[in-house]
Amino acid sequence: MTDSPNLDNLDFSRIHFSLAGSGDPWGSLTRLRVKLMKGLSYEATPRVLAEHFKMSLDDVMTELQPLQDVSLVKEYNGTLRPSFLMTDESETIRVYDNARDFSIYLADTLETHYEDIKKSYKELDVSDEWDFESLNFLMIGGRIIDIKLLENLATISRLMPPAPSRPSPDRPNDRYYFWMIEGEKKHMGEYGLNDYDLPWSPWRYYSFAQNFIDGSPNSGREEMDTRCFDLIDAGKVDTPESLGRELGIPVVGQSDSMQLEMTSEKYAALLSKSYQESEKSIKSLHTGLKAGQYAPHSYGEFFCWYAHISYSVAIDTLESRGVLTIPPRRFQSAIWFREQENEGLLAGT
Repeated sequence: MTDSPNLDNLDFSRIHFSLAGSGDPWGSLTRLRVKLMKGLSYEATPRVLAEHFKMSLDDVMTELQPLQDVSLVKEYNGTLRPSFLMTDESETIRVYDNARDFSIYLADTLETHYEDIKKSYKELDVSDEWDFESLNFLMIGGRIIDIKLLENLATISRLMPPAPSRPSPDRPNDRYYFWMIEGEKKHMGEYGLNDYDLPWSPWRYYSFAQNFIDGSPNSGREEMDTRCFDLIDAGKVDTPESLGRELGIPVVGQSDSMQLEMTSEKYAALLSKSYQESEKSIKSLHTGLKAGQYAPHSYGEFFCWYAHISYSVAIDTLESRGVLTIPPRRFQSAIWFREQENEGLLAGT
C-alpha cells in the first residue's frame, strides 16, 4: 500500500459518511469492510489485505462482495477500488481549509444583497406575523444558500455533475452521491435542511439546523420534528395551518412560496457565479485527492461536500457579522407549500 494507513487502529469516531440522493447502502457497511475499503483506496490488493488481516483471500472477497453488490466497490483498471470519494485526514483538512477561504465570497455576496432580500420578504403575507429575523435563517440558509444554490450548480451551471447510478439487487434505480471523510464533524459541513412530506400534499415540513452541537445531534430540531409528527399521528391537527399554530412556527402559503422561490433562485444564481469563477482551482483541488485519480464519479461527490462546507462556514460568518439571526437552539422550522422540487441533483446525463 502507498502511504499505508493504520488499518488496525482506525479511529471510527473520526470517520464520517454522507449520502445525498436516493439510496440505502448502510446495511453493507461494517467496520471490517470500511477498513478493507480504506486499504483499497491506498492501492492495496485483496491479496495484500488478506495477508494484513490474516484472512484467506476467499474471506476477503466474501466481505467485499456486498460492497460490490451496492456499487460502493468497483474494478478500475484491473483492480478493486472504492467507487466513491474517500479522504484521509490530511486531505480532509486541505479541502476544508480551501472551502473555508472560498466561503467569504458567498458571505460577501449575501451581505451585499441582504437589504434587497429583506425588502422582498416584507411583501409576503407571512411577514405580517413573522418578521424577517424570525425566518431569515431558514430562508437564506436553508433555501437560498443550501437547496437553491446546489440546484443551480447542478442544473444550470452544471458545475456539479449528476449523482451517479448506484444499483443494487434490491434497489436497481438508486442514484446518489456518497462520501466518507476522516476528520471532525465540522469538516462535513455543519448545517442541513430536513424536508418531509405532510398529509396535505404539496405541503412540506422544513427544519433547517446546525446538525450537531457539542458532538451530538441537534436536540432542539429532533424534539420539534418528533412533536410535528406526533401531532399528526394523534389526529390533533387536520390542516397545515393548525399544525403551524400548534408548533408555533410559520406557515408559508402558495403565493408566498412562489415569490420566495423566485427570490431564492435569483440570489442562488449570483452565488453560483463565485463557483464558476473558481471552477479551475476547485477541480484542481479534487484532482489532487487519491479518489480524484481513480474514482470516475468522485468529482460530483467532492463538489457536493465542498459546497456544504463553504455554505456552512458562510452562515457562521454572516452570523458573526450580525447579518443572519440564528435562533438560540440553532434550528428553524416552517410549514411550506411547495410543488415538486427540481430533481436536477439526481438527473441522469
